[in-house]
Amino acid sequence: APCFSKGWFHGFNHMIRFNSKGLFNLPVGNVDFNENVYNALKNYLDFMQQNTIIFHNNDYIDFLNHTTYLKDDYVYFDPPYLISNSEYNKLWDSNNEIALYGALDSLDKKGVLFGITNLIYHKGETNSILKEWAKKYYIFNIKSNYISYNDNTIKEDSQEIFVTNYRQLL
Repeated sequence: APCFSKGWFHGFNHMIRFNSKGLFNLPVGNVDFNENVYNALKNYLDFMQQNTIIFHNNDYIDFLNHTTYLKDDYVYFDPPYLISNSEYNKLWDSNNEIALYGALDSLDKKGVLFGITNLIYHKGETNSILKEWAKKYYIFNIKSNYISYNDNTIKEDSQEIFVTNYRQLL
């Protein structure tokens, strides 16, 4: 984990990216280890030690098909954004978007709680698939000062939303 933590502390905007060989490949830039970073990390570690959190890193379909859900399970999704031009979105298309929402509907029918963040408006485009699908759930607008302040493309003329079937958030 030392390489991971070094990457997080020193990677540009605290981001972590890896190349196709699995090697860290983000330049150092514009951040330092300071009191705010220390407090955020301490709060995160305290939370992780006090709660049972399980992270998975695999295809979401494999995960959903091989998971037995318990009563209070909550599944969070942060997929590539269909209507933005980030490098990591280039393999995501409307078929993937529709399949993901179908999987979330299946979770809902099983009584599994979920949340998803996604971009509904961006540079004059609308994610109409998301807009129509989200109507049956609870929608919250996200107000954010995005971490990558050098790239204002998501800030301008854009709206990110959080969609959930978790009624108690209201």
